[in-house]
Amino acid sequence: MPDSKGRYVNYDDDGININPRRLDYLRSRRKTKKNRIFISRIRFLARFIFTGLLIWGFIALLTLPQWNLGKDIFSSYPNKSLYIEGNEIVSKTQILMKLRRVFLPSLPIYLIDTKPIEKELIKLSPVKKVYIRRFAFPARLKIVIEEKIPVLSISPSPKIKPIAIFTNDSTIIGREFINPNITKKTYNVITYDDFYKWSSKHTKYLGTLSRNIENYSGEKLIHLDIRDANDVYAQIETVKIRIGELNKTVFDRIKRISSVLPQVKDLKDDIQYIDLRWDNSVYIKLKGKETHSKIES
Repeated sequence: MPDSKGRYVNYDDDGININPRRLDYLRSRRKTKKNRIFISRIRFLARFIFTGLLIWGFIALLTLPQWNLGKDIFSSYPNKSLYIEGNEIVSKTQILMKLRRVFLPSLPIYLIDTKPIEKELIKLSPVKKVYIRRFAFPARLKIVIEEKIPVLSISPSPKIKPIAIFTNDSTIIGREFINPNITKKTYNVITYDDFYKWSSKHTKYLGTLSRNIENYSGEKLIHLDIRDANDVYAQIETVKIRIGELNKTVFDRIKRISSVLPQVKDLKDDIQYIDLRWDNSVYIKLKGKETHSKIES
């Protein structure tokens, strides 16, 4: 209806004058607010669906069969679920025998506790440390064995294969672990002693003595014969050496090998042994002769 000046105006229910521009503004704002509410609800619904799908996908990922180890992982070797490396003294069969005592629950690999495996394998006397790594897709275990270093091999006779091995920490490795494929070097000691009673100091002493004989001679030590502790022999590649008693002068006496050996190499086929028993002299014993010949050292 027109106002006092003849202009048409709108009134609301309470009789309040409403400007057309303001009315359009209010309508536009109301529409915008409704759109915002609608978009907010759509976003909330989208987030809810996305979160649900993400949780479902995460659970599905964690329960995939590729997380599970094969049931026959310890039954035979090799297999797709188990890798073993680093072992040389201990055989794969001996490792598997220990592993079969370990119970592995039917759980994804990331939930499996590998400490029981380590505890079982460390019982093998040649084993120093065990490292276990877990992989997925497919699930598998990688067992890395770190073995103790063998130093001395023990035999009752030069013609008999070693019956035991001493490692660098004086651990005794039994005959069940000795095989011809071991590439790690040991010094062969010939003895009748009850070597199980040897002290750590004694084994280290024999190892040092053997190493020095090789260093001074420049040749491989075939064996160190200590069956008579008061009359010890060392067999190197070219000649036998009579060391005698293992007393406090023994390391000084074997130093002479480096100077004496070049002088007698031409006679090596005629020499029974080089005699290093004496503190101030070196003798050689020729085959078929009862007397010793003195040589300059």
